[in-house]
Amino acid sequence: MATQAQATNIQYLKTPLTSDVLAIHKNNDTVYNQDTTPPLTVAFSVHALGATDRPTAVLSFLKDAKMKTIVFIDGYNLYYGLLRRSPYKWLDLYALFQHHVLQNADVSEIRYYTAPVLARMSDDVDSPKRQRTYLQALRKHQPHKVTIIEGKMVAATPFSRLVKPIAEAPTLDKVQVYRFEEKQSDVNMAVDMVVSALTNRCEQIVLCSNDSVSIKQCAPHIRLGLVTPIRNESARAVSKDLSQYADWSKVLSQIHLANSQLPAKIPSTAILKPDRW
Repeated sequence: MATQAQATNIQYLKTPLTSDVLAIHKNNDTVYNQDTTPPLTVAFSVHALGATDRPTAVLSFLKDAKMKTIVFIDGYNLYYGLLRRSPYKWLDLYALFQHHVLQNADVSEIRYYTAPVLARMSDDVDSPKRQRTYLQALRKHQPHKVTIIEGKMVAATPFSRLVKPIAEAPTLDKVQVYRFEEKQSDVNMAVDMVVSALTNRCEQIVLCSNDSVSIKQCAPHIRLGLVTPIRNESARAVSKDLSQYADWSKVLSQIHLANSQLPAKIPSTAILKPDRW
């Protein structure tokens, strides 16, 4: 059954789309008779090139009427929120959002913000190498769709107070620990989101994170979607600071990840999925 929107589109298509009509609108999309050619018909003419009958034009319009979308991914938030200790780290980011998470969206770019893993912050000495392999796979698999923006990890060694005393050292109340902080990624992502909105590079921005970022105050015309990488809503609540500004929100699931894996060997390269991850 046709939806109300589809029925409205069909109703507006009053006349067949002939090649002459298509040529007029293709060469000058502002030349049309407002009384006899409603704006939707003009859209049909522009998008449904080659369509000479009503059904073909309607289907072509519905296909091409997807919102131009840029997806901004907080890489560490995605990793620690959902990917860590999962078998789905070999993740195809473009396929994930274009084919499994979003509807009525034309994903023009995936912007992935991360920072190089430091060996001393890893439980496994091979973690930095695996990360480099994965980032290279993303770059090669969809070079025109996926952009990787790297910040940096900064290590500090502060003293932290013990929660409980250690039996073997009862007088010890503080220990020195490593603390790793990702720098630049949050700022880079926020600035890029604002620039993309204000320069009209897209109609919709989708943010994959659970940390507070908002562009609505400076670009209210942009549709903002929120995709939250958490295992379930009870384990870690969706950020209220984010959700209050979003036009829509969705929780990313393990099923989305399972259906969006890169090929074991990236075509036309020597890049292989790591045996152990």
